[in-house]
Amino acid sequence: MKKLYISLLTLFITLVSVQLTSAQLIEDFNSGEKRSYAPGSVELSSGTWFMKEALLGNLANDKYNGAQGVRMQVHKDTNERGVIYMLFDKPDGAQDLTFSMANYGTSGGNTLKVQYSTDQGTSWTDLGGELTPTSSLEATTIPVNVEGNIRFKFLHASGTNRLNLDDVIITDYITAEENATIIVRADGTKKESGATASFSPALVGTSRTISLSILNSGTPDLTISSVNVTGQSFSIENLSDSLLAFSESTNLTVTYQPTAAGTDQGTVEIISNASNQPTYTLNLEGEAIVDGDIMTIAEARTLPLGSRVSVTGRVTVANELGGPLYMQDATAGLAVFYPALHENVSIGDSVTVTGPLSVFNPISGSDDSGYLIQIAERPEDTDIIFEIIDTENEKVIPEVITIATLLAGEHEGQLVKLVGVTIAHTGVFQGEKNYNISDGSATTFMRIDSDANIVGATAPEDATDIIGVVGKFNGDYQLLPRFTDDIGIEVKVYPGDEISKDYTLDVATWNIEWFGHGSNGPTDKELQFENVKNVITTMDMDIYALTEISDLNQFNRLVNDLEEYGGFFAGFASQTQNTAFLFKRSVIDSLDSGLITAGMEQNKWANGRYPLEFRFNATINDESREIYAYAIHAKAMDDLTSYNQRLSASGQMKAFLDGNRSSDNVILLGDYNDMITTSMTAGKDSPYKNFDDDVNYTIITKTLEEGGAGSYRSQSMIDHITINAGLAEEYMEGSERVENTKYIGSYLSTTSDHYPVWTRFTYGNMVSNENGIVDTFPTTITLKQNYPNPFNPSTVISYTLNKRADVKLQIFDITGRDVATLVNSAQSEGEKSVTFDASALSSGLYFYRLTTSEGASITKKMMLIK
Repeated sequence: MKKLYISLLTLFITLVSVQLTSAQLIEDFNSGEKRSYAPGSVELSSGTWFMKEALLGNLANDKYNGAQGVRMQVHKDTNERGVIYMLFDKPDGAQDLTFSMANYGTSGGNTLKVQYSTDQGTSWTDLGGELTPTSSLEATTIPVNVEGNIRFKFLHASGTNRLNLDDVIITDYITAEENATIIVRADGTKKESGATASFSPALVGTSRTISLSILNSGTPDLTISSVNVTGQSFSIENLSDSLLAFSESTNLTVTYQPTAAGTDQGTVEIISNASNQPTYTLNLEGEAIVDGDIMTIAEARTLPLGSRVSVTGRVTVANELGGPLYMQDATAGLAVFYPALHENVSIGDSVTVTGPLSVFNPISGSDDSGYLIQIAERPEDTDIIFEIIDTENEKVIPEVITIATLLAGEHEGQLVKLVGVTIAHTGVFQGEKNYNISDGSATTFMRIDSDANIVGATAPEDATDIIGVVGKFNGDYQLLPRFTDDIGIEVKVYPGDEISKDYTLDVATWNIEWFGHGSNGPTDKELQFENVKNVITTMDMDIYALTEISDLNQFNRLVNDLEEYGGFFAGFASQTQNTAFLFKRSVIDSLDSGLITAGMEQNKWANGRYPLEFRFNATINDESREIYAYAIHAKAMDDLTSYNQRLSASGQMKAFLDGNRSSDNVILLGDYNDMITTSMTAGKDSPYKNFDDDVNYTIITKTLEEGGAGSYRSQSMIDHITINAGLAEEYMEGSERVENTKYIGSYLSTTSDHYPVWTRFTYGNMVSNENGIVDTFPTTITLKQNYPNPFNPSTVISYTLNKRADVKLQIFDITGRDVATLVNSAQSEGEKSVTFDASALSSGLYFYRLTTSEGASITKKMMLIK
């Protein structure tokens, strides 16, 4: 890739004897997501790879470049060794294979083996002997010299510890010419003699460079007699080595440093004994710009990072994604990260922005071309100036393109429209997630930002048109839709959201990844601590069941800092991952707590992670309920041994509840480490099928799993809440959800790899009107229970208005989807009634909500039975 920023104090030429071929395959493992060691394929930038006992990781002990790398292990029970291999062929053979490897953390004693296949993976051939990684990430190059289609495999060959692998480069096979033959490339693109190499526009007083590579593809040595440059703004240095054997190459840097605005031209001439082009000529051209002038966005995008630019354009994304803003003119699009701007404009506004060019979230020492170009503050330049132009608002019409065109890279920062797109996902969208999309021309990612109102909405089942801006992260172009209208879907509405949490019992389960550990989980313990406090106070739950509490002092500190809350932890004797409860003192009156060990086998509960019982009185709306809550953290991993542990533990838990708590109110919540509709262990039923099949229990979060939600970063739904019949009537059906942690920056890397999961219960004397739930203006309207209820297929809904008002009467299904609007108009005071015909709907629970312009809101339930 072309470097976006190169700063030169001197003009120089460097000659390095390296391999350079007509093409190469590069895989840096920065794209794609695989967080478990379970066997499976993963889509990467180069193609699809298979991994077993291997994942893509970026923990503190991992050695990698960029965003992440491969981590291989040896399974402690089965002794299966880590392996990754290409599920596709690289055409044009392989001259050399280069990759980087290291031991994970402080471990050692491992070796790595490399194999290749020329028959699509039917058989594999060893490529040399076993290789021994060191404690640091080091590159290794192995000669291959195999032509035709080829693919490679990397195996954990020996040792019992983990190792890392990264940055695989495969160069094309070369057939030697009979005579010395010169091949010249400019920034990787082959240039025949007489061709032109164009420099990106440069600010006067700065420099731009082009790297020329000179390769000998013949068997006799290539002797370079001289290299000359013309044009006063162009320069090189003398050669230090002029003799190249077959397949050897050298890199020559040509520098353009303009002294005045305008265009410049020159040439580079290479004289050698090459049989094909003894006198090779490359034309040079450059354009210079004066700093401070308003320029087109296309011109601004070509300048080095750090350059100050001034551009004018229309806003295509304001603050819908929580920043950055996107703007574009007639030439191109550009991002701007400056909260004072994107928090105060609207889509369609015209703005002028002046500031330094930067990139989004660059990684130290990396190639900045992999990241989104934007105007943003830099350590050396924080001066950003903007003006919102007083002119008529005009929304940009998105350009219709294909995904293949998007991936070509010419539309970064622009608003585009993709037609006939298939989304590889069913169910609800979650924030901070990438979803594969395809349109027949290619496949890429659609990124759902946690700030977008798309979170929680249901993905379309059929092909659809999608509007969004083109973003870039870790070298991958992706589409960023701004809101539900960009995908043609509806905003998710949760029944009861108009009800204040003061009137409900709100319960959450949350796995806080290695809370307080500092190395196995998020590395910044203090940032994790502050983020956890932020999540707890923002969610405002009455009770939290927490798992993976590693630092008990940090937990006690958390309880002390949260003045409204009390809390306690399990105190497992042999565990570094405790369970705990955190509860709001004004609502929860603690009665008793302790570990449940009777009838429980220690080895089935992750070697002693017994269920933590909490008995309490929960008071809401002046009424109390005595409840038994159980926090569990089941055995992880998808191997058969771990599955059988979960299966046995689930059976023991249910036997305990059936035998001891059948007449009580029970909530069983925590990290189940498995799903409900199936199991993460291939070919197995859910280990919690015993609860799911029993009518006395309801796994209320099963609906989230069925809807496509996920509580874990890999999209799996493994954190659950189960209730028994005692709480069935109090449970607010449809209120369960996975928390959208959009208010926490970089949540997955700074806070936890699990999202909180929560639900709501209601009982007692609420602020109400004929049992309808009213949060404000309880005397303005009344809403009666529909009649008949249950009904089939129609029912009558009646209500009374005390004054004239704008009225809206809507019907929602259990998922919160708006299925009908019966009234949406101004109405006079008095008694009203409307008939609801549900002929087109399926049986089930529905909600009807009456709202008025006075701020009143009442919601009730009704049951359709066909």
